Amino acid sequence: MKQFFKNYGFLLCMLVGIVAGCLIGLLFPQAAPTLEPLGTIFTNLMFCAVVPMVFTSIASAIANMSSAKRAGKIMGVTLATFMVTAGIAAIIMYIIMRVLPVVSGSYEAAAADTGEVLGIGDMIVNFFTKPDFVELLSRRAILPLIVFAVIVGFGVQMQGGANTMTAKLLEDVTGCILKAVQIITYYAPIGFLGFFANLVATYGPDLIGDYSKTLIVYYVLCFAYMFVFFPVYARFGGGKGAAKVMWKHLFKPAAVSFGTCSSVATIPTNME
Repeated sequence: MKQFFKNYGFLLCMLVGIVAGCLIGLLFPQAAPTLEPLGTIFTNLMFCAVVPMVFTSIASAIANMSSAKRAGKIMGVTLATFMVTAGIAAIIMYIIMRVLPVVSGSYEAAAADTGEVLGIGDMIVNFFTKPDFVELLSRRAILPLIVFAVIVGFGVQMQGGANTMTAKLLEDVTGCILKAVQIITYYAPIGFLGFFANLVATYGPDLIGDYSKTLIVYYVLCFAYMFVFFPVYARFGGGKGAAKVMWKHLFKPAAVSFGTCSSVATIPTNME
């Protein structure tokens, strides 16, 4: 029992925070707004950790690889994996939505000024790059930040790789940020209590009404996808036994994603 609480005690604390937040939001909806800042503090701290962690971890990983060729191969496999898995998820969702349409009837949206429409070239430029380094330092510019981190990583690799002081500095900074994330994570149960109290108090009636069918289809599909395809992806990427490791470490980032409604916020937790 002692070993169980040592391994899963913190996860149980997170579950208690989630359940307690849901109960407070359901039974005392008037008190929920006062608890919302508890969740916002956790979100802001995680978002602050995301930007430096993404840059240093990616640049460090590439800089400390044995060769630029190996780094390029890993980047290629990563990109291909992302495209294939995203394509599979999109196809499944499209088929399900055609078979089980969650919206019926017709809806008219009021006309609005959409402003200047960007061309394909401008969209590509804005998607992958920013005109100023300062603009990279934002969670709203994660993809341009990743592109720049990859370039910096290959630059360090060309300069001497793991033997350079820059590579060692990037690795050391990444480790320090991970420790900071670990400290922030200790606050997660309290943050989740605030999140879910406000979530249930705000959207509780809607969950029973108009959104119920959409949510049921969405969550059933998500859980089915997770239990069917995630083990396959884990086996493909990590070999035999990888799925077991995945299930062991899945709950914390999944809970962060569910509570914050942001995949970006899960990056520090996944890195940890």
